[in-house]
Amino acid sequence: MRLLPLFLLSTCAAFAQLTDGLATSVTRTVTLTADQADFSIVAGASLDTTQQQIAQIFSNAGVSGLSPSGTALSQGYDYSTNPPTVQTLVLYQFTFSVPAAGLKDAAKIMEAVRLKPPDLLKSFQYSAALDASQATVDAMRQTLLPQLFADAQKKAQTLAAAAGLKLGGVRGVSESFYASGYTGVSYINSSTFSTTGTVTSTSGATSGGSGTQYTFYANVTYSLAQ
Repeated sequence: MRLLPLFLLSTCAAFAQLTDGLATSVTRTVTLTADQADFSIVAGASLDTTQQQIAQIFSNAGVSGLSPSGTALSQGYDYSTNPPTVQTLVLYQFTFSVPAAGLKDAAKIMEAVRLKPPDLLKSFQYSAALDASQATVDAMRQTLLPQLFADAQKKAQTLAAAAGLKLGGVRGVSESFYASGYTGVSYINSSTFSTTGTVTSTSGATSGGSGTQYTFYANVTYSLAQ
């Protein structure tokens, strides 16, 4: 007998949620042209070296639009001595972007620094990948939003009709987007570690298609009527 009141209470709560509104979620995934190359730099230096000094190295090399993205500490090992010596380094992280067509030219600048690192630069690592620019993402968002809202309304009408209710007006809207995958995007990855003037490095590059998958999401809540 105790289960009956609980069941009735649960049924009433579900009915209240249904008549309070109907929330519908829809998504669309598209592949956007990768029209921008995003570079990430991690540069190590002695503890008395400032972020501005390291940034100036890349500015002098021809990099523009450099933005600090983080700072950390690490240990560098000099294996030219026996036993190896250890030096604590401060790692300054930077990012910058160039048009996709400028990927190779920007990589050449990075390689020039890699091959002849200034004395202040004790370690150096960079990577780059092609991606869709914010302008490209925003343009697609404006194109897809009306389509998403039409999808949401169609879905909501189907659900409301199945419940024997009428769909009312829009009560709330939320939307977002995120990168959900890559299709043959070009990348470059190279690293340099130097504590005694001797540079060792590895590098690689590949290219194929040039696209980034983005998923656009919309959540629309409608009022309901009997």
